[in-house]
Amino acid sequence: MSGSISNLVRAAYGIGDFAICLYWSGVSIYLLYFYTDVVGISPYAAGAIYGVGILWDAFTDPFMGYIAERTRSKMGSYRPYIYYGSIPLALSFVLLLWVPPFEGMFLIGFLLLVNLIHRTCFTIVSVPYSSLTARITDDSDERTILTGSRMFAAAFGTFSISALGFPIVLFFGGGQESIGFVYLGIIAGLTAILILMITVTFVKERKFESIKSDLPNFFEVSKSVASNYPFWLVFSSILILLAAMLMFNNNLVYYSKYALDLHSYQGLILGVLNGVTFIAVPAWAYIALKLGKKNTWLTAMAALFVGFILFYYLPINGLNELLYVLAFIGLANGATGVLFWSMLPDTIEFGEWKTGIRTESSLYGFMTFAQKGAIAIAAFILGIVLTSIGFEPNEVQSAQTISDLKTLMTLIPIVGICISFILMWFYPIDKKFHSQLIADIQNRGSS
Repeated sequence: MSGSISNLVRAAYGIGDFAICLYWSGVSIYLLYFYTDVVGISPYAAGAIYGVGILWDAFTDPFMGYIAERTRSKMGSYRPYIYYGSIPLALSFVLLLWVPPFEGMFLIGFLLLVNLIHRTCFTIVSVPYSSLTARITDDSDERTILTGSRMFAAAFGTFSISALGFPIVLFFGGGQESIGFVYLGIIAGLTAILILMITVTFVKERKFESIKSDLPNFFEVSKSVASNYPFWLVFSSILILLAAMLMFNNNLVYYSKYALDLHSYQGLILGVLNGVTFIAVPAWAYIALKLGKKNTWLTAMAALFVGFILFYYLPINGLNELLYVLAFIGLANGATGVLFWSMLPDTIEFGEWKTGIRTESSLYGFMTFAQKGAIAIAAFILGIVLTSIGFEPNEVQSAQTISDLKTLMTLIPIVGICISFILMWFYPIDKKFHSQLIADIQNRGSS
């Protein structure tokens, strides 16, 4: 196995996900609200545009992974895409949060086109960035530490954009949210560019002897992925969980504004939810080292289940009650990112051990396909359901609509959490098993 990596490399790689999450969380938290309450389109149209964009992103991820791992340059396979893609990604994010002077189908078409451009730029940067984990180290514990650093930065990025997003919009917009969102895009984009340059500068890729002609073709890669059942357990678990969590995260902005009349406190509400997640990440990484990744995942799912039960059954009539429950949910949610991104590299070695084919970037591409495919499906459903329960942007909602909104954002996540728990119960890779996989692979290579 490769030796331990320096704290500088851990920090430089980890901070890159701060930048990635400015875009990822910026879209997941604000875009649906931006479409409905700022641009003024229907929830159905907003969900459709959101979903199509994410679905496009999902389908392009595996192909981006396939292309990236075949790239050979002085900067490596993955770093060039992060370096050259950072500025187009920032520009597309600003354009995404701009209200165009169009109406009707021209407006819908423009919003969809910009969404597709942004998702393409995001894929070009995010897939190579995620793939770097497997190229930095092959040690399972090091990956947990490295991923912990990454998720700590990611959680801080999510916390920053969630806590500061609405305050930036309100401050720079001067009462006009349409102007404020443009400023949010500019500030987030410039920050992300600077941070990604730090990652590219200080993180280097381990060199592999293989050349392009030695790499498996797309059919061989697909066959290898299909036979990797630990990967599919992680894949299915995160797909279901993310789809469920989207229902809560996107509806929280609406619930705070229309059910509790707390729109002016959106920064605080989102900041507490994601700030506690940020604080909890190092603790969950430590727990994973002690209990193992599988047991920690099961523990976190049990805690998330309790959190959503509390949200559904406790009377939430004001800010304080809301913040207490959100803090508990955020605490439990801190584990998911750490475990998700540290379990994935372990499944790469399982696939290599079983089939002799190592294709980390393709597996990362398939995994992010799961993420975004789940979000796309959930976005379509969310737009339809919001319309069906009678939600009208910038109008007083009926008591029944508010009740249905709370049910939508809690019971669906509860079902997803339970399914995720059951799936991960059967995950086979622990520390001992993974060490044996690495040893077998190395022995096979030396024989």
